[in-house]
Parts: sequence; structure tokens; C-alpha cells
Amino acid sequence: MQPSTRSSSTALAAALASLALLVTACAGEDTSSDAGTGSAEKPVEITYWSWMPGTADMTEAFNASHPDIKVTHAEIPAGLNGGYDKISKAVKAGNAPDVVNLEYQAVPDFVTQGLLRDSSAELGGIVEEYAPDSVRSLVTLGDRTWAAPYDVGPQTLYYRTDLFEEYGIEVPATWAEFRAAAEKVRTASKGKARLLDFWGDDTATWAGLSQQAGARWYGATSDAWKVDITDPATRKVADYWKGLVQDDLVLNHKGWSPEATKAVTDSKAIALIGASWSAGSIKTTYPGQAGKWAEAPLPHWGTPATGAVGGSAFAITKDSRKAEAAAEFIAWSTTETKAVEARLAAGTSSGLPAAEKLRAAARSTFDTSFFAGQDIYAVAGSQVPRIAKDWTWSPVHNSTTMTMQAEFGKAQKTGEFWPAFEAGQAAAEKAITDRGLKLAR
Repeated sequence: MQPSTRSSSTALAAALASLALLVTACAGEDTSSDAGTGSAEKPVEITYWSWMPGTADMTEAFNASHPDIKVTHAEIPAGLNGGYDKISKAVKAGNAPDVVNLEYQAVPDFVTQGLLRDSSAELGGIVEEYAPDSVRSLVTLGDRTWAAPYDVGPQTLYYRTDLFEEYGIEVPATWAEFRAAAEKVRTASKGKARLLDFWGDDTATWAGLSQQAGARWYGATSDAWKVDITDPATRKVADYWKGLVQDDLVLNHKGWSPEATKAVTDSKAIALIGASWSAGSIKTTYPGQAGKWAEAPLPHWGTPATGAVGGSAFAITKDSRKAEAAAEFIAWSTTETKAVEARLAAGTSSGLPAAEKLRAAARSTFDTSFFAGQDIYAVAGSQVPRIAKDWTWSPVHNSTTMTMQAEFGKAQKTGEFWPAFEAGQAAAEKAITDRGLKLAR
């Protein structure tokens, strides 16, 4: 059961304070020695690793306008077994970059492993100024600031306007309407199309859908972490999608697989569940469908709400000796209009800035012709206040995700998703105790 908001917040603060003590012990002494004062003749040189689209162009723009600091950008793979593993190994080996991008669900995991710098002095004040409370809480642990938010990812629905019209489908506002629309698509297309390709192996999608339904997978009681992945709200979501898969009302391909891409390319799937950042990838992946897509709020369970998927932050690694210069680059990247314009100019990223003042620049820079001129930033931005509150990521979600995704993959045809949540519950409990943290029973 979810504790009251007040007691939950107090307990979480205690658990995070305990976590911070552990991290301080792991991280060792502050090794930063850079005052951040370079010159055009001898700039301070820092390194930056990212998988995110547009960040190379953004880095070039920073270098052009900051002759006293030179940032070297390196592209790394996305995902748990790609970039995150590479960052982790680099920090532990003592050859990490100064700045990295992390999704919010990865921040507690990196913090408890002692991989990040406590950047309260460098970034705390900046983050306090621009980040909404719901986003700021994702980079604040033990009352310390460990990263600076870049974007926020409310879940939304993307759909083919031409095929919705052809099949006589109204954009569903609720999940009950969504199922009715799925039935109508199958019938109207004579079995050739389905409303959605679900991508049911994607743990991030499940987390967002569960959050929307009222689940809170992680929390704290006293000074211990609580795991509740198998709560009733999550079970409701799992059963709903099981029914859609087993009744052949949606496709369920592996996310980002060739089969998933082909299903949308061939118009066999006419909608996708995504987030604010998905617009850029949809535009890039399906260029032949320009002008035929639109974005809408995610269907809900009766009260308008949504979950958050992804979203990223900038962090300074624990051994950076150039923290002040790194912080200047991060502050520019997350709060300046020129940074947003440079990053979005290539048209590959549609990230919704966490800083609301930057959204107008994002809107004006991103080419929305693929979406027939729709203001996708207005759609996504309107959903930020509807992101379900009090969601906390655990310090072991990265490893838990790997367990869950393996189990979700087994349910591709059967729709029997629940064993993956049970496996996630067990994996999270074990990983928390293995990490040396307290587990609430």
C-alpha cells in the first residue's frame, strides 16, 4: 500500500540521506582542481559523452561561443549494455569523461555506485531556478544535486491521421475507448491493420503506464527502500494489455526491431505509444509518411493523467578535475536558447526542455511539417502538469530493467506479462540488499 504523501516524503528523505552517506564513503575525496578560468590561447579542455541526437551540434555551438572552454564530444551507444556500461567502466578505471548524459531512472543507480560528483555547489542553484519540482526531485538525492535536468518525457499517443480517418476512428481519450477503437480498426481494415504496435518488451513504457495508473514501484519507509512493482495498479495495466494482445487487437513486436519498423512502414500498425522525445525518431524512421502523423494526450483511466518515460540530465563524473568548466557547459546546455536551437536544428531531436522558457525556442526550431504543422510542443507541454506525482526511481533500476526485459520478451505472443513484474520485484529486492542498502519488508 502507498503511505500518505507526508509520511512518504519524510521516509524517502531519510532513505536518501542514508544513501548519500553511503555514496560519500564510496566517492572518496573531492579531486576537482579546476577554477574554470581558461583563455582563448589556452582553453580548459573537457570531455562529454552522449548518445542523444543533436548533442554534437550543440557542443560545436558551445565551443564557438566559449573560447575559454573546449568540449570534446564523443558519441556512445544508448542503453544499459551500451553507453551506461561504458560510462561505468570508464569511471571505475579512472578515465571517465567530465560530463555524461543520463536518463532519470539511471541517476540513483550511478549515485549509489559512487560514479557521480555531488554537484550541489556547481549546479544546485541553477537547477532550483529552472526545473519543475517533479523533475528536480529526480536528480536530487539526500538533499544533494547530482545532475541538471535537460528534458522531460510525458507519455503521449502518436497516430496516423489519414488511417484514423479512413477507418472512422476518433482519437481515444480513455483506455476503454482505446480498446473499442482497436476493435474497429481490425474490422474496418478487414484484418490488415491493428491500432497499435505495443512494444511490450520495453520496461520504460510499462513504468510510464503503471505510473499513470497510480503505481509507485519504489519508495521508502524509515531509512529503507521499498519495492512495490507487483502492486494492484500495475496488475491492472498488465491485465489490460494482456487482453489486447490475446484478443489480437494490437501487435506486440520487440521495440525498435526491424519487424516493428516494418509494421508501421507497411501501415499494419497505425499508432504508437511514445513520449515527447519520440516525435523526432518517428520523423526520422518513417520519412515517407510525412504529413500523416499527429500527437495526442495518452488515453487515461478516467481522470486525465500520464506517466513519464525517459527524459535526460547532464551529470559530472566523480573524478572530474574540471568541474567548474563542466558546470558552465551544463548550465549553458540546459538553460540557453542557443543550445536548444543548435541541438534541434538537425531535426532529429524533439526533446521537451525541462526549462519552460526554452520551449518556445524548441518549437520554433523543430520542423513540424512531418506532423502537418501541428504544435507538438504544445501537446507535450500541456501534459507535463499531468504527470503522476511522487514517482521515485530506485538505486537498482538499471539491473532490474535487464531482468524484466528478458521476461517481457517471452510474452511477445502470449501476452502473459505478469511473470516479468514478479521477476522484477525479486530482482530489485535482491539488488538493493546486494548494494548494501536497507530493504523495507
